[in-house]
Amino acid sequence: MKEMETNHDEKVNEFCSKINEPEKEEHPAHLEINVRPVISYLNASSPKETNNTDNQQSSKERNVRFSNDNRDNSKEVECNKIRKKVFEARESYITELLKISHIRTIYNIFIVVFIFYLAYNIFDDYFANGRITLASGTFQTGFINFHYAFAIWVILQIYSCAIYYALKIWAIGRRKLQKQEFLQPCWSFAWLLLYITSQGLFFYIPAAACLKFNIKNASCFGLLFETMRLAMKQHAFVRVICGRILQGKLDIENNLQIVIMPPFQKYLYYLCAPTLLYCDDYPRTASVRWSFVAARFMECVAFVFLFAFLIENHLQPIMSNFGRAELSAGFLIRSFFGIQLTAMLMVLSFFFFLLHAWNNLTGELLYFSDRMFHRDWWLACNYFEFFRDWNTLVGDWLYEYIFKDFYRYVFKGSKSSSAIAVYVISAVAHEYFMVIPLRIYFPYSSILYIFGGIALVHISRWIPRCVGNIVFWLTFFVGNALVIGLYTAEYYCKKNLPKASYKNFLDLWIPHLWACNNTRELL
Repeated sequence: MKEMETNHDEKVNEFCSKINEPEKEEHPAHLEINVRPVISYLNASSPKETNNTDNQQSSKERNVRFSNDNRDNSKEVECNKIRKKVFEARESYITELLKISHIRTIYNIFIVVFIFYLAYNIFDDYFANGRITLASGTFQTGFINFHYAFAIWVILQIYSCAIYYALKIWAIGRRKLQKQEFLQPCWSFAWLLLYITSQGLFFYIPAAACLKFNIKNASCFGLLFETMRLAMKQHAFVRVICGRILQGKLDIENNLQIVIMPPFQKYLYYLCAPTLLYCDDYPRTASVRWSFVAARFMECVAFVFLFAFLIENHLQPIMSNFGRAELSAGFLIRSFFGIQLTAMLMVLSFFFFLLHAWNNLTGELLYFSDRMFHRDWWLACNYFEFFRDWNTLVGDWLYEYIFKDFYRYVFKGSKSSSAIAVYVISAVAHEYFMVIPLRIYFPYSSILYIFGGIALVHISRWIPRCVGNIVFWLTFFVGNALVIGLYTAEYYCKKNLPKASYKNFLDLWIPHLWACNNTRELL
């Protein structure tokens, strides 16, 4: 009896212990996915509020190594509570997502689709034309007078290097005139006017050269893109160093007060690094992963051919009829929906090329380990999240050197006015890339970006998150298709149906689509 009681008590205890144990779900081995490291990385890389004291302490510790070492005044401290850039070693979002086997499989499917699409173009060229062109017509017309663009690019690089020594001359002169209460402000004001004038010429000369030497679309866009990149880097460097000098960051050396200037090697590295924010030191990798470099290089090559095929085989056949065919409502609707998928593929492939493949390639070659070039913008439920996460390189630059300066010195604490200024400057920059390469003036992009962008930011916040992502992708598809479609239509209208003359001022500024008689009858 005692043995039976003891056995009974053991069974009861065993049963109770099983009840108290947490349930463990058993899954088949083939369904197990190791996503915890990726999820933890994505959560760590997401934008954080700096109100938390722990986050403030950790960011301050990291800023000891990677901050710009600027002394913040009270308004800057208030502005930094919103967001502050911290450089740290991390991979890009897509690189981390590709570590998940399911995402990697989707990536492999796209590779196979591209291979079949490339094979189709090769066989179609061979059997239809008797030779394989590989979109050579698009390359030939797009890179006309490339040598002129390369020569101007060299001049831009030399000018960018000269900025460093010009800033050094100003700093030395200002130090020598520190006891002259009248001459020192005059010296600084003269250099300020020189800097503003030189920056204006820096934008004007490449644009004028593209028109004078007939530098065509691809070469022109690449040159203007590099012009904008270098101009943003120059302004960031000048803004940071001038802030240090004006705030009196001095060093005692040989009993003399000498303004600290970073070595030229650091400035040269900054000009080449895939970032627009200047910092004396960046987090670096220990070595170069050459297999990673080869993969990113192949992605860049694939993008170039994909973009050329999309233009030559899908965009050009539909849009080249503008200026020839009657602009009826049916023609416009069919053209718009005909390029919808093409426009979206062009936008997404350009994003993948620039913000993933190219920046990761240059970052790996330069040992640059902060690869946060974008965030998970595809999960955006409103346009505020999209503009914040789409391009963090440009977004951080606009926030650090445009928004903050307008917030502190121009609008005196007005965040809404500073944000509108950012939208306007960004819209003008986008128009700079469209007007010169296409040789047209059609300010639809600026209108959509300034008015539509600001409106969508406020309207989309009221949309429930359960449908917000659907609304975002719908408007994203339609907006990009309208931009690409209207600019392409204007380009072919000018090419196929030019105006009688361009002597009148209005002839230069009124779009060809508006001036076309058929369009007026339609309206």
